[in-house]
Amino acid sequence: MGPPPAITMSRGRKIDLSGPQYYQDLLTGIAMEILNELAELEKLDLAALGEDAFDQVVSITQIRLLNELYYGLGQLRVAGMEPDVKRAIQDLRDIWNRYIDSTNRPAALKFQVDPAEAQVQ
Repeated sequence: MGPPPAITMSRGRKIDLSGPQYYQDLLTGIAMEILNELAELEKLDLAALGEDAFDQVVSITQIRLLNELYYGLGQLRVAGMEPDVKRAIQDLRDIWNRYIDSTNRPAALKFQVDPAEAQVQ
């Protein structure tokens, strides 16, 4: 059974999964949506907020990424698919970290790699 034509994110935005790279489209769509939310926060000048507020933005951003991933994977499960959750987290982390690097955002916004996991790779 294939993926649904689209999934709906928790805040109503749809991610098109009709293409041949639906898995990549899902992860990229999640990352782009959270980057858009982050861009709205950055209008407030994160550096001026102070370290505690910046740390909260980092935490909330990572929680949003994971929540949207689980929400999307749940919709794939309902459609009869069995996505590998651990692999999806790793893949989303890699995509997210590339976006953070390419947009010159602070490294603190990256998903941190578990030292045990880094040794396996």
